[in-house]
Parts: sequence; C-alpha cells; structure tokens
Amino acid sequence: MITYQQTMQEIQKFSKSGVPVQNLDRIAKLLDALGNPQNDLKFIHIAGTNGKGSVAEYLTDILQAAGFRTGTFTSPYIREYADRIRINSRNIPEDAICKYYEKIRSVHPDPACSQFEITLAIGLLYFQEEKTDFVILETGIGGLLDATNIISKPLVSVLTSVSRDHMQILGNTIPEIAHHKAGIIKSDCPVVISPDNKGEMIFREVAEQKHAEIFIPDLQACDIRKCDLHGNDFDYQGIAYHTRMGGNHQIKNALTALETIQVLRKIYNDTIPVEITQKAISQTIVPARIQVLQTDPLVILDGSHNADGIGVLTDLLSESGISSWIGICGMTDTKDADAAAFQLTLLLSKVLCVDSFSGNALQKEQLRDAFVKQHAMASVMELEQALPYAIRWAKGSHGAVVICGSLYLASWYLNQE
Repeated sequence: MITYQQTMQEIQKFSKSGVPVQNLDRIAKLLDALGNPQNDLKFIHIAGTNGKGSVAEYLTDILQAAGFRTGTFTSPYIREYADRIRINSRNIPEDAICKYYEKIRSVHPDPACSQFEITLAIGLLYFQEEKTDFVILETGIGGLLDATNIISKPLVSVLTSVSRDHMQILGNTIPEIAHHKAGIIKSDCPVVISPDNKGEMIFREVAEQKHAEIFIPDLQACDIRKCDLHGNDFDYQGIAYHTRMGGNHQIKNALTALETIQVLRKIYNDTIPVEITQKAISQTIVPARIQVLQTDPLVILDGSHNADGIGVLTDLLSESGISSWIGICGMTDTKDADAAAFQLTLLLSKVLCVDSFSGNALQKEQLRDAFVKQHAMASVMELEQALPYAIRWAKGSHGAVVICGSLYLASWYLNQE
C-alpha cells in the first residue's frame, strides 16, 4: 500500500483551489467513478462566512452525545490534515487516508481537481464504509459551486452569518455572497438561518422558491445572563444553557445549532433529549475560536481573518476590562490587510507582524505598513520570537496578548504545543 507520506505528497500535487469551475461536473464525475458514496449518507449541510465551524462542532457534540455515529467534515484543518475528517470526534486514521486515496487514484481523477475535492472524496468513502448515522458537512467556499453541494437532499441546510470574504470568487456585495451560500438550499428540505443574518433576505427568497421550510432562532426567546471571554450563560425558550466558548456570536452559533436539533427532533420523533443537548453544548470547544492559551498573562488565539470575524474579536476583547493588548498578527495575501489593520488598531497598543506560517502568508513588512498607515505602533518580528516577546511585554504592562489574522497562523501556534 502507498505510504502516508507518499499519499500526502500526491494530494498536495493537486492545487488548493483546482481549476475554476462553472458547475459541479468535475466532482460528480469523480464520485460517480467511486460509486457515489454520498448517496448512502444523511447530511446536515452548513454554509456561511463565519460561525459554520462552531455550529458544526455544537451539532457534532450533541448528536454524538445522543448516541448517533456522527461524521464531521470541516475546512480548513486546524492542527493536521486528518482533523478535517472525523467520526465521533476522532480523526480519520492515516492508513484509512491511504486506503481511500488509493481507490481514488485507481479511477484516475482529473488533474484539474482541487485538494478539497480529493479530500471530500476520501471523507465520503470513509463515512460510507463506517456507516455513520449523520454527516455534518461544512462547505469550503460559498455553496452553489462548492464541491460539497453535490449532495442531493440533506436532512437540513444550515446558513450561518454572511460577510465579505473570498470576494474574488463570490462577489463584492453581501447579496452576491449570500446568493452563493444559498446554493445549498434544496427543494423541500428544511433550512435553518442563523439569527441576525445579513443574508436573510436572499436566503428567504431562495427557500421560498424551493418550497424549503425556514427556521430562524428567536432572539426574543433568549435571555443572556453572562457573556464574556470565558463563556456564556443564557436561557433559550425557558431552558438554561452554558457555552465554554465566549462572546455573543457564540450564543448565536449555539442557537443555530439548537434550532437545527429541533428540526432533527421532528424527523426522528424527539430522540435527542434536552439534557443531552445542554451537556453537549456546555462542553463544545473549537480550537482558534477566541481560545484562551494561558491566563498569566492572558494569551488569546483566534483565527479571524475577515472584517466581521475581526470585528467580533475586537469587540469582545475591548469589553474584557484589559486596557493594554499586544497583538501578534499574520495574514495571508488573499485577505484585506488594510481593513484588518483599521479594526485592530482600535484595540491594540502594539502590533508584532509575522509571516512564514504558510506558503501564501503576506510579507510581514507589508502587514506592518498597513498598521503604520493607521498610526499603530507596529514592527516586524520573526515568528518564533514573537510570542516570548509579547508575553514579556504583557507582563511588564499588566496587559494581555492576542494572536490573530489567519487560521493558518493559529494552526502554526497550536502545532507548537
């Protein structure tokens, strides 16, 4: 059998995005050659700009706790390639990746395929053979032309918050981006829309055209008792919930997951007890989502990389009671560094700009210049030296550290542990 190292080398020969597509013919052809494993699976399909990873984890933990064999497919990976494909929160084994890739290789996939399409095919083969009860399926980019949209009839489609990201692919306006996300809505399949969603009008229009019943969490039925960096306590429809992940955005993500579970309860005759849902929600944690790495001094790790995500981060940190923040910031060259610098400058007393955490990292000098334009105190630093320096600074100023700007940067730090 092909080794894991050889398998990863071959997968990486496919480009990250593949040759641009106008339809789903390429992934359809690949999966057809593999026997269409997706047709044997039951999906909860999730699209959105921000929040879809957290919603996916809330749903995974709830369904797993309720006794269902639950597959999860997410993008991108956080620590390692295998964490994109999991069953009951366990990564796909390396030998399984090799096994399913060999099957894919045997049908001669189109060289124009993306790494994402190959990874999706591996995941679907794995979930099929392991006989999962559900698959939580997160889109990569968009929805309409995303390879995951090859599935024909999900149990429920879930749409999380929409903001400007991947605009070179999805369009420059919220309605254009929302239209792509709405592509996962299928005829006569229920759709859950996250509360306070900028794409709601477009989502409603598409859902009504496709006779898809719409469910939206009722913010009026949510009573927030605590909301900070260290977690949230709230009541929803008279039931108490706690989340380990802090911030108002995580309450909205949790409500979206709870509304999705309500839809599944109707399908499966209320076989998901409230007590299990409460406990699962309280234990869910997603790496690099305003994650506390240490407390003395406080070090926060966050993968936000677009305007709304960075806005959520800065709002929450500004309400923390800590007045001095030093940022370690790195971004990829596809993101809007000027917009990020504008928002982060409102929070940060000092910024250390880094690169080399990924192949497409923006040069640290360019990122520094974006901050300097906002009159920020910014400097460049080698990646390995940034955190020790920032911790010393935070201790000396009774402040805290935030690492932000890219999921790839967050992944680099998590892999140093």
